[in-house]
Amino acid sequence: MAVDNKVLRLPLWIYGLSLDPRRLALQFTVLFLLWLLYKIIDLMVIQPNTSALRDLPGPDGYSLFLGHVPTIVKEPSPVPHENWAAQYGPTFQLRGILLSRRLFSMDPRAVAHVLNHPYDYPKPRLLRDVLTQILGQGMLAAEGDEHRRQRKIISPSFGTAQLRELMPIFYAKSNELRDRLLNKVTEGSGRAEEDVLRWLSRMALDVIGFAGFDYDLDSLAAGETNELAQASQKLQKSMTTVGLLGLLQSRIQILRLIPNERQRLMKKSREVMDRVGMDLVQRRKAALLHESAGELKSSSVVGRDLLSILVKANMATDLKDSERMTDDEMMGQINTMLAAGQETTSTSAMWLLYDISLPQYLPIQEKLRAELMSVTSKSPTMEELNALPYLDAVVRENLRINAPVAGTHRTAARDDVIPLSTPIVDRNGVKRHEVRVSKGDVMFISMLAMNRDKSVWGEDALEFKPERWLDPDAHPRVNELPGVYSGLMTFLGGPRHCIGYRFSILQLKVMIFTLIRSISFTLPDPAPVITRRSEIVTLPVIKQPDGTERSCMPLVLKAV
Repeated sequence: MAVDNKVLRLPLWIYGLSLDPRRLALQFTVLFLLWLLYKIIDLMVIQPNTSALRDLPGPDGYSLFLGHVPTIVKEPSPVPHENWAAQYGPTFQLRGILLSRRLFSMDPRAVAHVLNHPYDYPKPRLLRDVLTQILGQGMLAAEGDEHRRQRKIISPSFGTAQLRELMPIFYAKSNELRDRLLNKVTEGSGRAEEDVLRWLSRMALDVIGFAGFDYDLDSLAAGETNELAQASQKLQKSMTTVGLLGLLQSRIQILRLIPNERQRLMKKSREVMDRVGMDLVQRRKAALLHESAGELKSSSVVGRDLLSILVKANMATDLKDSERMTDDEMMGQINTMLAAGQETTSTSAMWLLYDISLPQYLPIQEKLRAELMSVTSKSPTMEELNALPYLDAVVRENLRINAPVAGTHRTAARDDVIPLSTPIVDRNGVKRHEVRVSKGDVMFISMLAMNRDKSVWGEDALEFKPERWLDPDAHPRVNELPGVYSGLMTFLGGPRHCIGYRFSILQLKVMIFTLIRSISFTLPDPAPVITRRSEIVTLPVIKQPDGTERSCMPLVLKAV
């Protein structure tokens, strides 16, 4: 019988390997070290010197292994980027881990180009892997056709009619929070100093539980004692503890195989969330099948909690099987709602309360309270809330200057040319109206820097000034920004803007309406020194007497 020599053909280097186990192990170790050396040379020498970004202006003075990362994390985001933009213009290059070149731009046209072509500029591979590992196969981690399919099914859950159905939940939990805080004031003989971040985080978690999937997490009453609440908190904490290994893993994929405590924590938390999530999905499916023996149309979804609406839309008879989400993807949406809906909203509300507690902004709190007290209803409708001009201005200004998520990364999926509205002069003295990027180049978009850009918002861009929103002609350049909400970059823009931004804004308005009508907020005396630290969201950090740091926001509360 003839033997095909091609089947037996092996690489020549295989024949040079010894069959002795010790020598074989040594040879493979040498081969691995040679490969690792080549990889490091490729990452630190070849790629940076052949990158399409190499001639862009940008700061020097970077670390050999960590690039500009130490400078960036030393100050609150986006202060370093704003300082560099003042020197080099709105578009420049930075150095990342192992000297990789990174594109930074707050040029509205450049950012709009990237956001309007989201499938040409997906999230970096490591970020997608981490999101999938932490949240599962939810929409936040999905890209391309997978994202299109999921978004088509999820979108109806955040429609106007559905949000109107959630108003009673927003008010119920806001009222519970108000009552618990007033009880603290009563116990303190007319005043109480409370960590509002902790309270707001618990309330936001309860809202997501009820509004998201009709699940009672009971965080306001009992703290994070529910197993799903505990797992969610631990999972989100693991997202912020990257460390040096995590930074190196972002550049060298094989290092991601190294186990660590962070991965073990994520795995354990995910097991709890997946178990509870699968039970929730199966219960919704069974209830809907029992409820309806007829046909379901994807365009006729009605329900209260978002998961019920989502499951119903996914079971619609006018969907092809290839368009439906799997149970794993449905569970991923639960994890995504918990992660994206809790910390962002609670952090946003916390910074709003902090700002209007500052001595220079107390008149804003009084003016806001006067408007809210003029409303006769204790639970105005969505339309009535949105018709309050100063509440709307305060919320918009808060979302501008206190964007919960400071920035995001995108990777070029192909070679491309990014247009600029403000030309740059490269290191060779050539004026450029565009930036060429190669496949794999990473771009950092700072939503917070764009929200604070003085060329757009004026010299008072760093001030908390709600009145800027009462004059529609005050800042004409805002129309150039690609943000989905009032030009603000807080919720991004383009086809992949935050799908739940209306949910977040409405919940924030209900929360502020309820609290400000009943409670006054001021700083403690003496006021602690608060540092802003950007992790997943921008959190306050206070140094304790023993030298440790704590993320909290103490404010003094009094009944109105």
